[in-house]
Amino acid sequence: LKCTSRAPVRRPASMQCTQPPSAPAAAAVAASTDACPLVLHVVGRATAHENADLCGEYDNVGLHAGRPAYRLRGQTMVIHYMPQVHRWVFDRHGLRDSMVCVAYADDLPNAQHPAHPGLVWHVWDSQAQAHLPDAALAAVDAPATLSIVGRSNDRQNSSVVGEYALMGVYHGRPAYKQRVGDAVIKFHLPDSRWLLSASAAVGNVCTAFAEAGDAQHPHANLVWNFWESQRNIFSPDMAVKSLACPMHMHVIGRASQASNAHICGTYHAAGAHDGRPIYVRPGTTCMIRYSAKNDRWLLTSNGLAEPGLLSKLYQWILNGDSSSEQCSAFAAARGTAHPGFCALEWQVWEPRSNRFEVDPMVKATIAPLAVRVSGRKPLRENDDIVGEYYLAGTHGGHPAYLQMGTKLAIRYWAPTGRWAIDREGLRNSDVCVAYLDAAIGADHPAESGVWHVFESSRGCHLADPCVAVVVPQDAPTTLQTAPAPAAQGGMAPGHPGAAYKPVLASSQQPNRNPARAEPYPGAAGGGSGNARIFARLGA
Repeated sequence: LKCTSRAPVRRPASMQCTQPPSAPAAAAVAASTDACPLVLHVVGRATAHENADLCGEYDNVGLHAGRPAYRLRGQTMVIHYMPQVHRWVFDRHGLRDSMVCVAYADDLPNAQHPAHPGLVWHVWDSQAQAHLPDAALAAVDAPATLSIVGRSNDRQNSSVVGEYALMGVYHGRPAYKQRVGDAVIKFHLPDSRWLLSASAAVGNVCTAFAEAGDAQHPHANLVWNFWESQRNIFSPDMAVKSLACPMHMHVIGRASQASNAHICGTYHAAGAHDGRPIYVRPGTTCMIRYSAKNDRWLLTSNGLAEPGLLSKLYQWILNGDSSSEQCSAFAAARGTAHPGFCALEWQVWEPRSNRFEVDPMVKATIAPLAVRVSGRKPLRENDDIVGEYYLAGTHGGHPAYLQMGTKLAIRYWAPTGRWAIDREGLRNSDVCVAYLDAAIGADHPAESGVWHVFESSRGCHLADPCVAVVVPQDAPTTLQTAPAPAAQGGMAPGHPGAAYKPVLASSQQPNRNPARAEPYPGAAGGGSGNARIFARLGA
């Protein structure tokens, strides 16, 4: 194999690898996209090391050489199989039949995809002029985010509740670090247990544990046993669950003058039922829960008898009647682990027609409430796109953002699958100042990829690798919504195909009413407001 790499500063030239390939795997493995994960995460390469940019989220892009291939979101980097040498390889230049790679792993029997835990990855090191093994590097079939929910605040070790991010591999299985806090979730091989512990803890010292069984990552069916110092034992807490979901999400898009507008707001994960998270909106009786009966997410306005009392929620989780389909809004779950996906279609109760009607503007989303555009150099054309933008509702079936004090907007343009920065606000047009090709499954514009910005001297959009959309560290986390009148609702229809009265899709909304809300309060972004020449997204 020839080898390429990207060092932290510059990419060295391609070099001839001196390591010969190992013997072919014992048997070829017939793979199919149906049997392989749709998303993989590559973790473990230290950021200070050469080729650390291998890490990230990879999407299944189909078969190559009879095995599934994966592409890094927003990039050309791929992982694919090379039958000539019986190896899995990382290639910076996409799917091709080339003997050039950044990293490789010798194939193993039954390795249907590159997330097989037995694969050992070798990464090109320009100083050594060879591929060197990196035991920390791994491709894993595991969620990027986990949440620990359900531990009551008045019980010992409740601080482990929160959201956890995938950080690497420990004892051959994925490990997670608490985003706000010092707790970690890791696998302890000698005891075959998942541990919840302080990051500095060694061995099997832990706050809580769950028997792993054959679980390759923590899931909702684990039973967590918590240390209780007063009793000097580990005691099971059946309300605690490890879920592949975020701790917070926002319901947006319902017009303020419409019935049941109060469903909008920020919801917090507080428990689990039927293996899925329960979200509550603090200070209200609103709750989002899963109903296995008809595979639906239900948004109920009277789910908690007393708002803010989590003890009531725990009682409902363990003893409550989950058979009722009474709700203010619902969406077919379609196999989703949580309701925060823009692809879900919400139907909201309309008392005037006495039935549920689809509102395509309503979305449950994990999108940030603010994003920042940065990197466009001063004095370059369209440099005033830089600044902060605030969530303003939905457009094109996705969250949309406006910059305060200007008409600049970031919106999704469905016909070409792109995020666009538009000077004329939230409109339905293929004209824009800048665009980014949206990654598969991306629900907001703060993602990796190359933005293209229009330059009139060339008459087209040109790539500007310096431009990025990121989430500010001080971005707000809770929607500020006004009090609403009493909730109204009905029984969700018994079948997904029940009659409803559809409203205009968001791409059909007239331009005279392009947005459903004003930006949420925050610092206004700058901008000259000067006129610029626009170009169509297809240019």
